Amino acid sequence: MSRKVAAILVVVTAVGCTDRNGTAPPSAVAPGTVAGASIATCSAEQGQQLIDAAQYKQAIREFTCVIGLDPTAVEGYRGRIEAQLLLGRFSDAVRDYTRVTAFVLPVHPDAQRVITDGYKARLAAAPDAIEPLTGLSFASWWFFDYASAIHVLDHLLEVRPNDVYGNLFRGSSRLLRGATRAAGVADLERAIALAPTSPDVRFIVADAYTYGAEPDAQRALDEATRALDGGLDTPRVHAILASSYLVFGNMAAAAEQIDIHLDLVTTELVGALPLAAGSSMTLGVVPGRTYEIPIVLAAGEATTVTTSSKDFIDTILVLLAPDGTPILGNDDYKGWFAGFEWAAPAAGTYRLRVTSFESVNTGDMVVARN
Repeated sequence: MSRKVAAILVVVTAVGCTDRNGTAPPSAVAPGTVAGASIATCSAEQGQQLIDAAQYKQAIREFTCVIGLDPTAVEGYRGRIEAQLLLGRFSDAVRDYTRVTAFVLPVHPDAQRVITDGYKARLAAAPDAIEPLTGLSFASWWFFDYASAIHVLDHLLEVRPNDVYGNLFRGSSRLLRGATRAAGVADLERAIALAPTSPDVRFIVADAYTYGAEPDAQRALDEATRALDGGLDTPRVHAILASSYLVFGNMAAAAEQIDIHLDLVTTELVGALPLAAGSSMTLGVVPGRTYEIPIVLAAGEATTVTTSSKDFIDTILVLLAPDGTPILGNDDYKGWFAGFEWAAPAAGTYRLRVTSFESVNTGDMVVARN
């Protein structure tokens, strides 16, 4: 394993833990927060003024300060995401929306409506403004409303035909929606031609070819590798690489990538009791928390492990051999829930590491073994 989780294993003797001790602290979520935040003078209004003046890096600093003052504030993340998009930092914007899932939505469940209503109000006053067209289309893309994203992106590209973001995310939305795929591919190729050296562009292209209605594992692998080589060593890039390796039947490579994914997102590694055949356990998931569950197997013993949740829709897991080597893993075994069917090549105590995808969700997760 190329990275080690900086965490202490805590043996859990009761399931359903719900404390947030393992959550990444706000300072870790919002690097650059000023000391003495209680007297800071930053504001979302000042951040937006900086965006309107095309001072995007300064706007990111301003909104980062806003997040430092209130790590659950909708406008802090909304503004920072907008500035990141306008700078072409698409991976950072995606990561910030995962933080919205982790820290904002549990406090403000109406955050999606607040964000989209704000953009619609801005567009009512200035229908051709690039900034709200970008922000609204990205919010629609993130929240799986691809038809709305395409509609807004069509207008953005009428205003600015050579916009890298517009071409990239219209192409992505078309592939993810499963409609007009050929046009979507053309959009993605146009975005690459406009910004051929951008690892962020390559990441979004890889995502589209991984999760679109007609996936292309080889293209996804190629593009994700370019993104990684370009410096995007992120959980999502490794998840995309793992998905491609699974398609090719390379279980060891897929497991290694998922192991890296989990290392990158885990701030608290919690040990659970062994999972016996025919049993299940309910585990309290919070952002940053990954569980490690021992599974004792005899040589040749077959086992099936499944995960589920009523609180969120996406899990991810990796199984480690007795010597710690990652041997299998996935995040989409049944729908978006991770699991596996497998026979142990040798007797021993294997260890299952499992959490929500990118470890951003809060709620109960059920892990069952048949």
